[in-house]
Amino acid sequence: MDPQLPPPPPVPSLTPTPGELAHEQRRGGRSALLGLGLVGLLALTSPVIGYVEDVRRAREELLTRLSSMARVQADALSVHLGVLEAELARVSGHPALFPEDGTSPAEEALLDSAFYHSSLFSEGVALLGPDGKRLWSDPPGMSLGDSPVTQRPWFRRMVERHAPEIDLLEREGGPLVVAVPMMGSGRLRGVLMGEVRAGALPTRTTAGTTQLLMDERGRFLLPSPRGASPPEASERLRALAEVPGPLNLSGNPLVGAAAWVGRSGLLLVVLEEETATADLRARLLRQLAFHVALLVSTLVVLILLFRRSYRSLLAAEDRLRRQETMAALGTAAALIAHEVKNALNGIQAALSVLRHTAAGSELPVRALRSQVERLGHLARSLLSFGSPRAALRRSCELRLLAQDALQAVSMLPESEVVELRTSLEEGLMVQGDAALLVSAIDNLVRNAVEAGAVARDTGLRTEPWVSVSLTREGEEGVLVVEDNAGGVDPGLEPRLWEPFATGRAKGIGLGLPMARSSVEAHGGSLTYLRRPQGSRFTLRLPLERTP
Repeated sequence: MDPQLPPPPPVPSLTPTPGELAHEQRRGGRSALLGLGLVGLLALTSPVIGYVEDVRRAREELLTRLSSMARVQADALSVHLGVLEAELARVSGHPALFPEDGTSPAEEALLDSAFYHSSLFSEGVALLGPDGKRLWSDPPGMSLGDSPVTQRPWFRRMVERHAPEIDLLEREGGPLVVAVPMMGSGRLRGVLMGEVRAGALPTRTTAGTTQLLMDERGRFLLPSPRGASPPEASERLRALAEVPGPLNLSGNPLVGAAAWVGRSGLLLVVLEEETATADLRARLLRQLAFHVALLVSTLVVLILLFRRSYRSLLAAEDRLRRQETMAALGTAAALIAHEVKNALNGIQAALSVLRHTAAGSELPVRALRSQVERLGHLARSLLSFGSPRAALRRSCELRLLAQDALQAVSMLPESEVVELRTSLEEGLMVQGDAALLVSAIDNLVRNAVEAGAVARDTGLRTEPWVSVSLTREGEEGVLVVEDNAGGVDPGLEPRLWEPFATGRAKGIGLGLPMARSSVEAHGGSLTYLRRPQGSRFTLRLPLERTP
């Protein structure tokens, strides 16, 4: 008997495959997009850098203006408060005033002539005794606050220092009090004080500008209209006297500067919303919109050119595919010739043995049956692949179709060494072509049985088995063919469903592609899953709807 010839080597392809062309195309597209992205990044970076520099310059100009405004306003307020203090000091030093023993008509006349309806003190002037009691005031009902005057921080400081004090009268919001002590023989004889409303102070604001006047304890004489409380704002506002800059009060972004008002301990703060950058931001948005429009138009042109080249590539790809198909057909022809030659050699050898043995000998009959079955399956596969026929739909029961395929497979010599386990549910009806579906199931089970026989011959499995189960899942019939033969070669998995892709010596790689085509033609699906012990193929078909 002639020895089995090894299969001829595949014919190498000298032309690039469609996959290689697609890879080159994707790489070229990525390179073009990367280049366009870099150009776009450079185009967008320039206006952003210019915007950042313009914002920095505009903010510096704004801070310079606010710092100058704060200094000028603080100097004007310091001069005004100095005038008030000097006026009170002038009168308090008059030799005719003796507040420690009350006031006489002459003293009251002196005070009336000095301060009656004075425009310097908008709230009035008062003379207090050393115990803080009112001795005289203009107007007579002038408010001195709710708490005793002697308990006020400014009164205690004035007594301790023997120096005039400028502070809030009692609580935040004013009025402002200017108090001058009247000393004699090292003791306090009385206090001459004047009160000024915040609105009467020489502070001027412009549109969009807010001024705050704050004492040493963080209380506001000119309260912030934005509702900033002293605990939140005092420290940051004091820092503006050293370094003007941006700050946030109650969620409002502002820019500010501050200056101390002479020796009064008051801090004048000037705040303004940062509107100087609004025009710069609008200009940046216009520049970005122009650059984006330019990039989009460039991208559109690039896409049009890319589509044109892609169509040209598709045409070239189609020509290469035809060439690859012809090369594959040449390889298939060599494989077919090899298989037919080996099968014929086997038949010839079996006939030679049959000639010298009894007519009922089982060995030659089994060999003849195996080789004839191989040739028959090969012929059927080639015929189905070369000229597939149209499907003839009719109502079929999946269990009967599976049994037909199993009966055909049971005639294989390999089925004698592979355990076949079946579990087929009845009553699952489908609309389909019985011949195509039986052929699809036959291919799945045949491949599993042959793989199990190979696994046994190579020592991979001592007891190979194939499991075929048919169940219902919702509106689908599910046929699962599973084996323990180790699974498909991982290098073959990506091409598992391609024609002529096979990892077995017995086969040309047409069974699985034809099986999937047949199943998908019936609206179903055929999938593969690698299991720890082997392969699992799952065939799903939509069941026939019963009225």
